Amino acid sequence: MKPVDLDRLVPDLEAFHARFSRYFCRSEGRTMAESYLGGLLRPLERKNIENVAEQVGLPIRGLQQFISVSPWDDEGCIDEVQRFVSEHLGGKDGVLILDDTGFAKKGMWSAGVGRQYSGTLGRTDNCQVGVFLAYASSKGHTLIDRRLYLMQEWFEDSDEAQRRRARARVPEDLQFKTKLELGAEMVRHTIDAGHLGVRWITGDAAYGDSHDLRALVERLGRWYCFEVSSNVEVGCDEPSWAVPPAHPSGTGRPRTRRRPTAASLPSRWVSAVSAGLPDGQWVRRRVTEGAKGPREYEFARVRVTEKRHRVPGPETWLVLRRPVGGGEIKHYLSNAPAAMTLEQMAWTGCLRWTIEENFELAKGEVGLDHYEVTKLRGWYHHMTMALMALAFMKSVQRRWGKTISRPPQRSRDPAAPRGGAPSPRVGRRHGHPVAHRAASQKGGGDGLTSQALAS
Repeated sequence: MKPVDLDRLVPDLEAFHARFSRYFCRSEGRTMAESYLGGLLRPLERKNIENVAEQVGLPIRGLQQFISVSPWDDEGCIDEVQRFVSEHLGGKDGVLILDDTGFAKKGMWSAGVGRQYSGTLGRTDNCQVGVFLAYASSKGHTLIDRRLYLMQEWFEDSDEAQRRRARARVPEDLQFKTKLELGAEMVRHTIDAGHLGVRWITGDAAYGDSHDLRALVERLGRWYCFEVSSNVEVGCDEPSWAVPPAHPSGTGRPRTRRRPTAASLPSRWVSAVSAGLPDGQWVRRRVTEGAKGPREYEFARVRVTEKRHRVPGPETWLVLRRPVGGGEIKHYLSNAPAAMTLEQMAWTGCLRWTIEENFELAKGEVGLDHYEVTKLRGWYHHMTMALMALAFMKSVQRRWGKTISRPPQRSRDPAAPRGGAPSPRVGRRHGHPVAHRAASQKGGGDGLTSQALAS
């Protein structure tokens, strides 16, 4: 935002901040919060505490104290952000998007810092990694929640790990959680809070490959359209699985786990399924308007049976996307109803680009990555203020700018039965396995713990 824009928006910004006043300690905290929020929206080259304090006329030490250690309620602020987003960008068919981003750091004392892979940096380096949740609808999109990922080494019993936790003020009862678990935690909290209309959850293959995350979304009564790796296995014919009979001798433990029978057909990688599709099954769809013109791709879909933890799962959609005219194919799995339109599924799956845009905008405009705090609470406080600033900016963009293009909507309920030909199901004849590509993992785990998934 330019200074003239902020001058025009002072009354709006004051009203926005007033929504959060009850979450800050005493009047001094509310003043600090309003000033810091305004500083994040100002056109500063570097929005660290020192520069913000100088710009808004506050003592550096006081602002440092407010961000790093002051016990104000950042989780309450996140709930209020979601209420605000619902009022300005909400829709009944809203989409939650999971992704993570890296923050390059020097030294070893910042909470969660360590040598780890960051897709943002494109390499393994010394950095922090935050897992974020975004919300998108036809009215717009923004970030709505955040979690800091602390690697397993931060929870070791060594003297060094204990010193690092103490210096970063990591609570003693905090336990290690994978990025998948942190993402699931945010999804579950957002849906349970009920401030936003949510119909879909999406994310890249690092999240979509998790059988447990897909199952969690299903249990929460929502539809997913997750990208998955090319080597994810699906069944392309009706599975024939059964519990094996007891051993003839009558010895051994009773058998309870289903296993494939002689009549079962082997599962195949989704890349093998897509390789066998005829060109006639691909259709061209426009999913949104990009900065350089319309974003158009070719899509296809078939009904498959998911394979979860080596046993048949639910019947779902395998959605395929490629550039117009051919190229690398992206694969998605979705539990949307059999009658769901391809347009809606294509639009949902492609919304993952919005969280990338939000990362870029938040880092460039509201200082998401400009912080210089080391304590865990400081990271959460700064990220919360940055998400507040971004939500306010997005509400202004909604009034002044454009919205996201949506696919054409049908008047009928997409979950209602539809007559006509049955949904296509690909048989064994369509291709063979292709070269293996390792499935992405988030934080050292393919699945989620039962505790993390407990409702």
